[in-house]
Amino acid sequence: MEKYRPLPQMVPSILCLTCDVCCRFPEETSVLAPFFTGEEMGLLSSSAKQYFPLTEGSKIKLKADGEGCICPFFDPATHYCKIYEKRPLDCRIYPFAIMRDETGGVVLGIDTKCPFIQQYAADPQIEQVSDEVLQFLESDPILEILAAHPDLIGPPQEDVIILHPLEKLKNVSGCWGDRSRCF
Repeated sequence: MEKYRPLPQMVPSILCLTCDVCCRFPEETSVLAPFFTGEEMGLLSSSAKQYFPLTEGSKIKLKADGEGCICPFFDPATHYCKIYEKRPLDCRIYPFAIMRDETGGVVLGIDTKCPFIQQYAADPQIEQVSDEVLQFLESDPILEILAAHPDLIGPPQEDVIILHPLEKLKNVSGCWGDRSRCF
């Protein structure tokens, strides 16, 4: 999608293709499963629609794989994403994450489960890229997406280091994938 083009790719592809963290989830109802907007779903083939419970935007239905689950677009044999060029915002920003902090504020964080982050957490490049991601997320087109899809904002996560408050998003509510938990 054109509006996602300014987003930098921080983790080198060679590392992604050897990673055993991304696109894998401990359970079928993982809050970490990627969220797709209706627009993002519309870019996919008609057969891909089976993986989404809602058409206007939803978390993807994960697929059982061994002791956990995987994204149905992930090929565990090759480590390639079958929809890489059409992947959703949620996947494009990883290892960054948009989530609530303990006070309910919206923040940008970085996932320490990512092997790249584990190795390079102190690298000044991460701060530079996080500033670029922050500017990207607070741009008008992305703010509109986040306001329309508050489920893109995840719950607090222990493994995510908070980097920046997202001040322009503080009034966006979120349900974290569970309508009974809306606030």
